[in-house]
Amino acid sequence: MKLNFTNNNLLIASYFIMFAVHFLLWQCLGIGFETTLIRYYLFLTILFMMVLTIVSIFKKIYPEYLGFVFLGLVMFKLAMVFIIRKKLNITEIPNFKFHFILPYLFSLFLETVFTVNMIRSADKKDPEKDEKNQ
Repeated sequence: MKLNFTNNNLLIASYFIMFAVHFLLWQCLGIGFETTLIRYYLFLTILFMMVLTIVSIFKKIYPEYLGFVFLGLVMFKLAMVFIIRKKLNITEIPNFKFHFILPYLFSLFLETVFTVNMIRSADKKDPEKDEKNQ
């Protein structure tokens, strides 16, 4: 069975399922610091939705520059995560790299899949683009 990630609702649902699984794992391990985890996920969710929204907007305005927009947003998101890491005192949590880098990478994967689908759909809608490039 092949998963089809063309549906945006499936991407968003996958993100929230990841949060639920991580939170349950966090509770079972009894790590504590639940408020830090929830605040981090809230911040990551805002960035995730921001990336999806901006890519969708730029698809309508400048579809040929979606890749550059995505790269800029990834750099912005990484900078924001480094800034918030110091404010949340994430380094006090045991195994913090495992607990905070994996959700970031999973959200980055979902954003990449979303952007690739947007680029493919933009290329399908513009057959004259191929004629111009030849």
